[in-house]
Amino acid sequence: MNDPHTAERIRALVACLEDEYQALLAEDGVRLEGILLRKQQLLAELAALPAPGANAARLPPAVLRALSRARQMNQRNALALAPRMAANRARLRFLQAALGRSPTYTSEGALATGGGPTAVRARGSA
Repeated sequence: MNDPHTAERIRALVACLEDEYQALLAEDGVRLEGILLRKQQLLAELAALPAPGANAARLPPAVLRALSRARQMNQRNALALAPRMAANRARLRFLQAALGRSPTYTSEGALATGGGPTAVRARGSA
């Protein structure tokens, strides 16, 4: 994790997180989709690197600062996204109730489409 390519990827991730935040604020879903693909690619590249383990303290200060900044920005973006997610969940509950159905979810938390054996009923559902 000490190579210059790692620092470059982290800087690119920080830039991507800033772009993500701006797209979230602008509610620009089209732009956000492209940004999220880039973010996912950068995270996959970083995840493929060997973990620093006990050597984390030996990372260059600039890399540590960039990692800290990326973590803060990711948390900020999650906070910006939270109200929209809550509103979407409320809309989904309303639509499900209007259809006379209670939502079911897979073990991974995704909305299940068929209610098969891996589906789990939402709390408070019949």
